Amino acid sequence: MCMRKFGWLIGILGLVSCQNLRQEVEPEQLADQPVKLLVACFISPQDTVLAAKVARSRPILDDETVTNLEITNATVTLQTGSRSVVLTYHPRLRYYRASPNQFPIRAGETYQISVQTPDGQSVEARTTVPEAVSLQQVRLDSEVVLENDQVRKRFFAKYIWSDFPTHTNYYQTEGTFTHRCSGCSPEKTIHEPVQFPGKQGLYSDQESNGGRMVSDPGYLGVSIPSNQPFFPTLFSKPFVLTADLLHLNADYYRYHQALQRQQEVESNPFAEPVPIPTNIRGGLGCFGAYSRSTLTIRLD
Repeated sequence: MCMRKFGWLIGILGLVSCQNLRQEVEPEQLADQPVKLLVACFISPQDTVLAAKVARSRPILDDETVTNLEITNATVTLQTGSRSVVLTYHPRLRYYRASPNQFPIRAGETYQISVQTPDGQSVEARTTVPEAVSLQQVRLDSEVVLENDQVRKRFFAKYIWSDFPTHTNYYQTEGTFTHRCSGCSPEKTIHEPVQFPGKQGLYSDQESNGGRMVSDPGYLGVSIPSNQPFFPTLFSKPFVLTADLLHLNADYYRYHQALQRQQEVESNPFAEPVPIPTNIRGGLGCFGAYSRSTLTIRLD
């Protein structure tokens, strides 16, 4: 579990029920919206920590800070069958956590999360963990780009995998690349994320069910002048690319796809609002799951 998977929380802490934009909205209506629990938890067999974030929603006219909306004294429980674990709040990390050694996450199983607060609020949700899909190949390539009327080039990676043919599947591509900064004093190792622009690395197999799937380009670093080599101008060897393919369940995919669409239209006052789906019964947020496969490319 990475903290970036909690990034949704900052954007929706002020979430209230949406009114029709063509209707006038009285301020009293906005202030009277009920406060709900917000929960974010994404589980995977490959993660090194079980983590959940809990907060309360904020009506538009509420001026509380985001930190004050976080709930630190809830009882957060993960359960499947007869197995269960209670997550403990970590004050420095500001989320609830437990070790997977206490409660291993297994593909194919359905899990339940329940959250209860001392003042009597409670929510719950269920989600099923998908099987991992093997990332079969990663291709490194480059392309010529025009930036500020200058011809430059960028290095990128494309991921290749075979889709499960039985039902609709959802995927996300991620990755990090590591190289030495030889010009730094002292010399250090740099870790950077692979950048998948546009749809943020989210994919559905609706157009290629059961077939071969290829990701969009995942860009590595910045562009450089077209007459210079990538090594050692931009990267120093050894260069290591850790490529991750996440097989997502529908809960995870739909939620993050809606967040992506919301970010695309948030600066446009004329765009239709994007409703954010939730599978938290009695509250807001998402309890989702995924399985990860990893392929490592090393250039010495």
